[in-house]
Amino acid sequence: MNMTNDSKTTDAANDETPRVCPWCDKPLRADETEQCAICGESMCEDCAYKCDRCDDILCENCATECVECGGAYCPSHLLECHECPNRVCYDCVACCTNCGESMCEDCRTVCDRCDEYVCRDCRYSCENCGDILCGECVWWSDQDDCAYCANCLPESKAPAYSPERQRIMDSHEHMFTVGLEIEINGGHDHDKLKNHPLIAGYCTDGSLYHRDGLEYQTDILFTTDFDAINELVESIHCYGDEPERAGGHMHVRRTRRQTPNRWYWALKGLSDRQARNLNMRHTYYNRWCELRHGDYSGKDTAVNDTHADTIELRTFARWDDTTATRLAVALEWAHHMWRYFESHELYQLKTADIMRESARSAYAAPRTTPAMRLATSRKED
Repeated sequence: MNMTNDSKTTDAANDETPRVCPWCDKPLRADETEQCAICGESMCEDCAYKCDRCDDILCENCATECVECGGAYCPSHLLECHECPNRVCYDCVACCTNCGESMCEDCRTVCDRCDEYVCRDCRYSCENCGDILCGECVWWSDQDDCAYCANCLPESKAPAYSPERQRIMDSHEHMFTVGLEIEINGGHDHDKLKNHPLIAGYCTDGSLYHRDGLEYQTDILFTTDFDAINELVESIHCYGDEPERAGGHMHVRRTRRQTPNRWYWALKGLSDRQARNLNMRHTYYNRWCELRHGDYSGKDTAVNDTHADTIELRTFARWDDTTATRLAVALEWAHHMWRYFESHELYQLKTADIMRESARSAYAAPRTTPAMRLATSRKED
């Protein structure tokens, strides 16, 4: 009985199936067995993986590969990409400099200014040049609320008009005042203009494609400022491929007798030669200053009536050292026509009268002296 029982026990032990590696079917011996730290599965040494971070033994099912370096890791030692399902090890992961989220190589981008990594949710693109920017390197424009890099940020300073000049103008109802917009399409001495006492503000302009181009707005100008503003314009030297792309605008003071229709006929009365002598271009290149009767609004008209306190003449070409002499004459012409209108009640002037007076004034093109302008200014007071 005992023999029978011993025989059966021995036979059962002899019939036990030997263990094999589940991955390569190689028989497993006790001294060759590795056990997965996660699922407990046994395997041979050849089929076992070792975590590159903690050295734990892993089976093929539990070992997770870093998408970047291909190393085997415990799942807990890999980071999931914020943008896609890829998993990345700590050595290969890139973290967004703004939000800190993990990214794989396919999803990361680099800020073109500081070379830090930035994710898709946190990156910006410069409105002008298209460079990728992180949150630290992006600049926001007050003009259009768009993102820019530091090189492309539109420069601007809202015009800060002199309170004293404003007071003087307001206290003299019939005093001629004028303001200029000076566009420069190219490199130039920015500091000289920005810091000049007659410049009230500046900004970029969509029509000026050159990266260094700016538009400057003058303060309220009196006739006694003519020499000073001419000297400033004479000092402007533009370095650019197309300086002629820029234009000049003149804002004359609005009163009850200053109407866009009167100024239309003043421009209409000028011959092509006279217009050129006044640095005007509505007679030969009117893309931005078309002379249209009755249409006095917009950025492509010679006479713009959309401003509350001024009437804008957009007819002028650029003002710099090449055209400063013509600016002087244009200011004299505008001053003369403004006084002519101011001295005649509405409906007292015929269109032929205005055209004739405009042509006569442009032909004579008087250059007054500072003393003469001072005397005129006192009369207007």
